[in-house]
Amino acid sequence: MLSDIFQLTEDCRWLREHARETLADEIVPSPISLTGKRCRILYQPRGVLLVISPWNLPLAIGMTAAMFAFVAGNAVVLKPSEHTPMADIFEEIRALHPLLASGLHVAHGRGDVAEQIIAQRPDAICFTGSVATGKKVLAQAASMIIPVTLELGAKDAVIVFADADMSRAAAAACWGNLHNSGQSCTATERVLVQTSTYDDFVARLVRASECIRLGTGPDADLGAITTNFQMRHIEALVEDARSRGAQIRCGGRRSECGRYYLPTVITGATSEMRICHEEIFGPVLTVERFGDVTAAIAAHNQMPLGLSTSVWTHDGAVAERLVRELQTGCVNVNNVMITEGNASLPFGGVKGSGFGRMKGAEGLRGMVQSKAVLEDGTRGKPEANWYPYSKEKLALTQRLLAALGRRGPLKLAALVDAGMRIERLLKRMPR
Repeated sequence: MLSDIFQLTEDCRWLREHARETLADEIVPSPISLTGKRCRILYQPRGVLLVISPWNLPLAIGMTAAMFAFVAGNAVVLKPSEHTPMADIFEEIRALHPLLASGLHVAHGRGDVAEQIIAQRPDAICFTGSVATGKKVLAQAASMIIPVTLELGAKDAVIVFADADMSRAAAAACWGNLHNSGQSCTATERVLVQTSTYDDFVARLVRASECIRLGTGPDADLGAITTNFQMRHIEALVEDARSRGAQIRCGGRRSECGRYYLPTVITGATSEMRICHEEIFGPVLTVERFGDVTAAIAAHNQMPLGLSTSVWTHDGAVAERLVRELQTGCVNVNNVMITEGNASLPFGGVKGSGFGRMKGAEGLRGMVQSKAVLEDGTRGKPEANWYPYSKEKLALTQRLLAALGRRGPLKLAALVDAGMRIERLLKRMPR
């Protein structure tokens, strides 16, 4: 819960400090062919924006999206998950200011409520949730040409090279998997470890996982699984892997008390196992080997999802290669999940993890529509591309195009010469 509140607070702080400049009218340069024209971009609200948020982080995800949309000037309808409605908290937020009370509305209910709201044609939709539900939202919106931002499932990886700080990398993989009991969009689910350090890393990861304390008190590390259906999903994936020969290094079962699942490390998982290609969304990690940089990139990019990835190496060239070649929306080098902590960075995925971005300038501008504006103070004189046409005008236009394509110090002179010839022609033409 503290993480949920902390992220929302940081995101709202970013909006307070950067929203005005990000959405201010933007003056843009005009090409030489449009000399004398003033061009700018306006960023204007879309209208009514629907935010559909998941049950795992209702404030950090749902309310952050709502606040980005609201600060951008939109009226917002927030549809939180029925599993974490938080009705009283949302009403407290709405009561903080009269503008929030009138411009931010919360619609509670199951998925059919979201379907009914989409049918009313909101001006845009921001959805975070499963791939299956995201496809349904996208299909319904497509028939009405409603723009949609999608942040969907993930199966985020930690890639550990032999030169990495093994103790820190193992601690990061453990925390990255167990944050919010594994119920986080960017929770670590796969660990790829270079072969030469594989056994050492697995031993460190197992030790770290076995030290985790379950419970709800201030000394507890790992909380409960939010819903029964999520617990059943985790159990089914682990049991499928176990039955097909994977090795359960620790955990592999629910706790005897309450809806807790023990931190679990699995090795020997293979591609025919569900756990290798389905999102787990729980405290379970699979660990696999790789040989070199090329093999690591190939193993990572074969996954049809790509939200966030963690790379561990002290070789700057290797890190930079992975940063550029990994198919993912976010990359953390020698850290894990931390891109989410900087509201200046855009957040979102590639491939099956969705499209569009939240947070940062890109996320805020995704909540508005850009409008191109050109202002011309010219009076009386026709444009060169207006009627009437002639062989002479065509020849001069071709001369201008040739000048535009030139390089070197004579380009400007050629442009000025072509422009002046066109100006003289225009003066001779009847008005």
